[in-house]
Amino acid sequence: MVKILHELAYLDGGGVARLLYDYYAHMDRARIRFDFMILDDGGEGILEKPLREMGCRIFRLPSLRKDPARRLRRMKEILLEGGYDAVHSHIADRSCILLSMAKRCGVRHRFAHSHIAREDCGRVKRAVNLVFLRRARSAATQLFACGEDAGLYMWGKRAMERGRVRIMRNAVSIDRFRYDPAARREAARELGLEGRHVVGIVGRLEHQKNHAFLLDVFAKLRDLDRDAVLLVIGGGSLADSLEEKARQTGILPQVRFLGVRSDVDRLLNVLDVFVLPSFYEGLPVVLVEAQANGLPAVASDAITREMAVTDLVRFLPCNTDPARWAQEIARILADGPGTARPRESYAGEIARAGYDIVKESRRMQRFYLSRLDEAEETGKGKR
Repeated sequence: MVKILHELAYLDGGGVARLLYDYYAHMDRARIRFDFMILDDGGEGILEKPLREMGCRIFRLPSLRKDPARRLRRMKEILLEGGYDAVHSHIADRSCILLSMAKRCGVRHRFAHSHIAREDCGRVKRAVNLVFLRRARSAATQLFACGEDAGLYMWGKRAMERGRVRIMRNAVSIDRFRYDPAARREAARELGLEGRHVVGIVGRLEHQKNHAFLLDVFAKLRDLDRDAVLLVIGGGSLADSLEEKARQTGILPQVRFLGVRSDVDRLLNVLDVFVLPSFYEGLPVVLVEAQANGLPAVASDAITREMAVTDLVRFLPCNTDPARWAQEIARILADGPGTARPRESYAGEIARAGYDIVKESRRMQRFYLSRLDEAEETGKGKR
């Protein structure tokens, strides 16, 4: 069995965590095992229990801020005791810490993964990040990216041209996210949304996702469409401040903060427009999921155009007048579902574009197993 240790920030049900869960769920778990090293020392994430049920081990590191030396010691213990064939890090430039330690501990295969195509940072921070990225490139035996732009941004044009970067698509479960009219009616009844125009976002309540701007947009939208409701799905450190902003703006009765949910696939059915005004992203999985569901989407122009897998995505500047976003959303809501092709038809388009999790997970499984076979042939693999 090939054993892969994945490093990521948290397992709270969205983004990279959900992507890895879906990939692993479609792999042969008699031949491959994923374990997870979590950098967030907070509470248990929503995906931890199902991953353990699939045989994964989950290690939560001590706080970096409180005790950095203890965190490094624990990281080394996990590597030495785990007998890993590979480590696969998903934390951008700081991947260099785990990759360098894994190299010293004899882990032969070390993968660094880019999930962002742009960052909201100044010159000084970017310069510091580049130093760490050079160290990550040096310690890695294989570079990954979720798309072409994410590969260029993090690993550079030369690495892309030399074939050092492998694309691992942010694929989704096509059948799970296909639009379901019955699920829409059920969710609408459950949430009291019958006859309402529903706008929504799925993402961690953190600065990157720009929720505060979205609340300003919705305040303008409410003036244009009194039937509009905003669903905010996800959790994070800004939950309280965003709820307070909604209260002060006077829109709290029309905004539903639903927290972290395990049924995002079901909730997407009840939405009429998906909104993602992020300051920066890589190739966000949730926008693929929304398109598979046939949802019109209004997204920040900070998001790579690779993300427009279908004709459903409209891009707007993330720092423009909120009224402009509100007008675009109102126009989509006014057009209604009868003017476009059926929502169910978009799932097949997403699959044909290469975002079918079943096919992509098999491709990644072949990659992992080929590296193990190579290690067995040379007799140098770490067990």
